[in-house]
Amino acid sequence: MKFNNILVLFSFIFLISCSSDKKTAELTFGTMQCLMCSIKVEEAVAELNGIKNIEVDLKAQSGKVIYKASIINLSDIENAITSIGYDVNGKKADKNAYDELELCCRIPTTN
Repeated sequence: MKFNNILVLFSFIFLISCSSDKKTAELTFGTMQCLMCSIKVEEAVAELNGIKNIEVDLKAQSGKVIYKASIINLSDIENAITSIGYDVNGKKADKNAYDELELCCRIPTTN
């Protein structure tokens, strides 16, 4: 009987510690142009260790990421996005990565 109580208590503590480690962050994009852009961002973020879920709304130029804060932080997630050529949360995209994007993924320029 005592062992069962200890097991239940340990399980409860484990569940509480795991759930409090989960964070949700909003993402705001400024350079996302097409469906391919949103897919690239979702794939790049989903590959990161500690990501639970990523959703990108192309039309709203926004997204939401759920991650495990003991493994990764928001700055690392933002850096992963900027490193593939997209602005996020006010951070500018890596220029070289942006220049390598397909034409449809870049902001049209007026000359």
